[in-house]
Amino acid sequence: MNFSVTELFLIVTAYLLFLFGIAYATEREVIPRRISQHPITHMLSLGTYASVWTFYGAFGMLEHSGLLFLSSYLGATAAFIMAPSLLIPIFNITNRYKLSSLADLFAFRFRSGLVGTITTLLLLLATLPLLSIQIQAVTDTLHILNGDFASPQIAAAFCILIAMFAILFGTRHPSMRARNRGLVMAMAISSVIKLLVLLSIAAYVLFAVLGGPEDALSWLKQNPQILEQLTANDNDDSWHTLLLAFFTATLVMPHMFHLAFTENRSTDSLYKASWGMPLYLLLLAGCVPIIVLAGYKLEINQESSFLLLYLSQILHSEWLIIIVFIGGLTAASGIIIVASISLASMLQNHLILPLIKTPENVKFYAWLLWLRRILISLVVLCSYLFYTVFGASQQIHLLGLSAFVAFLQFLPGIIATLFWLGANRIGFIVGLILGMSSWIITTFYPVLLQQGALLTDTNIENLNWQSSAIISLLLNISAFIIVSRLTPTYQEETRAGEACLLNTMNSPSDIQRLSFETTDIIRLLTPKLGETAARRELLHATHQLELDKDQIGPLDLLRLRNALEQNLSALVGPIEAATLLEPLAKQPGGKPFQTRDIYLLETHLETYQAKLSGLAAELDELRRYHKRTLEKLPIGACTITPTQHILFWNNEIADLTQLSAADVTDLSLSELPEPWCTLLPEFVRQSDNHLTDTQVIIGTDTYWLTLHKNLLSENADSSIVILVEDETEHHQLTDNLMHSERLASIGRFAAGVAHEIGNPITGIACLAQNLSLETDQPEVLQAGDQIMEQTRRINRIVQSLVRFAHTGQTISDIQFETINLNQCVEEAIHLVSLDIHARQQQFICKLDNGLMVDGDPQLLLQVLVNILNNACDASPEEGEIMITASQEEQRIFLTITDEGSGIDQSIQDKLFEPFFTTKEPGKGTGLGLPLVYNILTEHYGSIKIISPANNKQKKGTQVIITLPGSRPELKDELSERSSTGD
Repeated sequence: MNFSVTELFLIVTAYLLFLFGIAYATEREVIPRRISQHPITHMLSLGTYASVWTFYGAFGMLEHSGLLFLSSYLGATAAFIMAPSLLIPIFNITNRYKLSSLADLFAFRFRSGLVGTITTLLLLLATLPLLSIQIQAVTDTLHILNGDFASPQIAAAFCILIAMFAILFGTRHPSMRARNRGLVMAMAISSVIKLLVLLSIAAYVLFAVLGGPEDALSWLKQNPQILEQLTANDNDDSWHTLLLAFFTATLVMPHMFHLAFTENRSTDSLYKASWGMPLYLLLLAGCVPIIVLAGYKLEINQESSFLLLYLSQILHSEWLIIIVFIGGLTAASGIIIVASISLASMLQNHLILPLIKTPENVKFYAWLLWLRRILISLVVLCSYLFYTVFGASQQIHLLGLSAFVAFLQFLPGIIATLFWLGANRIGFIVGLILGMSSWIITTFYPVLLQQGALLTDTNIENLNWQSSAIISLLLNISAFIIVSRLTPTYQEETRAGEACLLNTMNSPSDIQRLSFETTDIIRLLTPKLGETAARRELLHATHQLELDKDQIGPLDLLRLRNALEQNLSALVGPIEAATLLEPLAKQPGGKPFQTRDIYLLETHLETYQAKLSGLAAELDELRRYHKRTLEKLPIGACTITPTQHILFWNNEIADLTQLSAADVTDLSLSELPEPWCTLLPEFVRQSDNHLTDTQVIIGTDTYWLTLHKNLLSENADSSIVILVEDETEHHQLTDNLMHSERLASIGRFAAGVAHEIGNPITGIACLAQNLSLETDQPEVLQAGDQIMEQTRRINRIVQSLVRFAHTGQTISDIQFETINLNQCVEEAIHLVSLDIHARQQQFICKLDNGLMVDGDPQLLLQVLVNILNNACDASPEEGEIMITASQEEQRIFLTITDEGSGIDQSIQDKLFEPFFTTKEPGKGTGLGLPLVYNILTEHYGSIKIISPANNKQKKGTQVIITLPGSRPELKDELSERSSTGD
């Protein structure tokens, strides 16, 4: 069944347009981000591994080598199952350092541009056969479907279309680390299409050709020679080599590396790939034997690689032919598109940019995009030329096997990157070149020219083939190890090795505070990128790190340099980026900052916790315990270097200074705000290790501090630990107690004075009374009466002071009696009015004269005096203080309301706590209201404070005192309790 040229061209174009439409819809977010960025979507994109080799070549492998065809599925399955220990560490490295290809990874690990160049060229050589078989498969498929097609012209047209779409897919951003969601989504859809095609074909032939599972088993029993033929060439010795080859290819093939690491956003997709991809490959592998058995039953004798097409033609099913063609096109196009994008990036970063200078007067990013477009076209062109010269006459599975064996030579580099710190660039280069040379001589060359018996088109499992692959790998590994041991390893290689070994930031073992400015960065980048691009990269890095470009400290510059190197590595490669910024790593002169930065070191170690085990884990736990102890220490603690740079800053000193550890880590003591920039340096310079009761002003508050210091070692140049103890609360408590004692002394003195005043007042009263006996003159008698009235007034004042002074009695000494509440309030007002400030207030007393309560008159008088004094202190001059009372059943409610500013809601719960006061120091002890509360509690009463009293004006405070009304039975009970001391 033939298809016209127009029909086939429309199918190819429609499919590629469909892929581009998926990518375009993803970029425009017609397909929502929650789908395009979902880990399952990225996991499915890894199905690009199933190329033409799997879609067509697996059938040839099964016919020629039996169950050995499973090696391609099982090798990849092993790689994905090991994702937590293999794929995720590689992702951590590439994501951290913005590495976009295998060449970038090796160049970063060995800090060598030559390593990147050699890796790029050899990886291109190994990939060309793989790309060639994709072109060959599509070309042969078109030729089978229409014999009028000439293979070279078909291949050229197909390559042109693929190059166009690869350019559209891969050159949307100048940086390879700018993830292309559209490309990932398109590859995920392609993977689903391949799986559905094979499953539908297998299901169709299982029932249409083999008659279902039971008939297929019966047919196999009747034809046992078929099963024997499929397993006759099964060579156990080849399994190990092929499994290892496909295992390695899964990691290092350009398109797989690009999708697994460069286009990846998180480790979630790799975790899902550890079970999702084995399931995907299992479904694909399960389809192959069913379709091959259908071919045997239909007696198809054509080339087994294209069994799907011949099977569809014999069944005369047009739809089956179309979906087979689309499936093969999907398998071929996906790998060519992604691999050409990845190879173009490697060629740009490791071959072109190191050799040529950026043309002047060009826009750097636009120039990069055009350079990559040209390189993508060149990669596709090289693949086409390889196909026309070598690949057109070869069987698909033979060329594919030679490519997979070549990828095996990159396995030692991967293992060394992740697990061997002692590897160096010379050993890697020597080993890789020896291994690839052996591969070219023993495998690649014979396959291309069909010479020798190493690989024949019917016996790929020959011992010579296996031996050549193993020998190549052993030569590679041996040379790598021996040369690495015999040649020196440079310091930058060791540091890069540590970074890869731990999948985190560079080791901070020799952190230095670099001396350069942002202008130096622009000056270094301008010759390569142009001034506009240099400023743009600097701005992007500062935004990435959330730095203020006008306030960048020394450690911020170090972080900025590292971020720039990582970002530029995605544009120009890691070695070129490191070379551009290398001058910033050198000190221009003077003594560098040699002390290890504790803050960065702690940050560094925090990322290692999950990777430590055994004694290292126990030591790390001990370190964390001591670190938490220092951080939670209830005394401020900090550590400084001999140059007075801050290394450690715990939580307590951070609370005291209002400066977090992150705020001060990059500063010296002299760079701290006042008063710390003065207090701490002066304390460090003084000879005494202790400084007690130092008064400092922090903001608007006064603090009393005690400081201690000591050296961390016997060395005079060692770091210094400083302890800062806040004794403000203790100092204030002492002051309050002294103030209370002083008030008590004044009270006792006032009581004594009141007694002494009583004697002369009594004498004056006697003399005034005698006037009425000695004269009858009205004026004299009136004066005598006035003298008597004033002496009585003085006597009332003195007696009130004496009674008030005597309230130092304990609450257990309460003497209950019936009291007229109105008289008690008036006496309290009278006492309070003795204060000059209280005389300026207007006391408005509206009490019923008949309100009687049971209690101790002296204690209740003290309650009222405290409340009225507080009201006077809070009220403005000539303010009104309203005193009212009401009785409800046996309870009397006394209300005192002022017109003050009120009490803040946040402190109302603390009013009855001892020593809490809102008054200025020296004007209050914080003991008045707690005493009031205790007295009222002993009187079976209560106190309630409402503030603001006036909700409209938001001012004033209202105090409501509740007392029990006078009841004889209650009075007797209280008196009895008082007499027993309960």
